[in-house]
Amino acid sequence: MSSFQVETKAGGEFICKIGEQATHLYFLQQGEVELLNASGQVFGVIPQGQSFGEAAILKGGIRGASIRAKGEVVFKKISNEDAKELLTSSSPLLVVIMEALLLQQVMNNAIKYA
Repeated sequence: MSSFQVETKAGGEFICKIGEQATHLYFLQQGEVELLNASGQVFGVIPQGQSFGEAAILKGGIRGASIRAKGEVVFKKISNEDAKELLTSSSPLLVVIMEALLLQQVMNNAIKYA
């Protein structure tokens, strides 16, 4: 399994955009990122120390929001394949549980932000 990759983005740069295939899970080490809806309006902020992009764990996951650096940010990212391998190596049941929880979150967000 490959290791986590570290990336830096300047303020205003997009990390991912709504509707894209979810290929990576992210862990924010420094700074804050903004969540934007399809109209480009900010509806949330994720602070340092939090994760985002959990849709990558779902098979065929699609980004439900755009993520933009609020200022300079540093984050680690892991591919969906590597994240699933990491979970499976701990316990195969973890993948099933994570997928169920994330699917519930996606459905909840779709209702909440529709």
